[in-house]
Amino acid sequence: MMTHADMTPPAGREAFARRVLHERARIMAARGQGQADGTAGRLLVMLDLAGQACGVDLHAVLRVTDPVWSDMPRRPDCPPGVRGVHGYQGDLYTVFDLSILLGGAPLEQPGVMLLLRSVSSIPLGRIALLASAALGTAEIAGTPTPLTPSGFPQASLPDGRSLTVIDPARLFSSRYVGV
Repeated sequence: MMTHADMTPPAGREAFARRVLHERARIMAARGQGQADGTAGRLLVMLDLAGQACGVDLHAVLRVTDPVWSDMPRRPDCPPGVRGVHGYQGDLYTVFDLSILLGGAPLEQPGVMLLLRSVSSIPLGRIALLASAALGTAEIAGTPTPLTPSGFPQASLPDGRSLTVIDPARLFSSRYVGV
């Protein structure tokens, strides 16, 4: 028997995580169906990165969670931005500071951690990214083409804002992190 407390909507980060999962389910259900105007949309998890807006393809994200990781001693062969490791469901994730990977300063107080889906083209295995905050999801039309000086495409949102689109495979290529 469900109580009133069981039906109370979740608050804070749990609500955000549920919303992202709901969006992912909606997108997966609509696979293969183009938008009404015939252009394919791309859903991104929007992140704040010390004031910079970024987006990661929703299909690349396994889980959005609180920033929890275990520090590890710095080894000289570690890629830049490695902050530690995180265990999730029997797998060990390497935790990276996304700000450092994009050429910025280390995040003093990360507010969110994204566990990425395993991709065979990324030689590091399982990866988690730290950011300042998760801002929800946004859909962009097609694939953005203009590149920033760092080599990452910019996308325009319907409200006029722009954000940097992060492709994890490109982010972790040897050109960017030396692996």
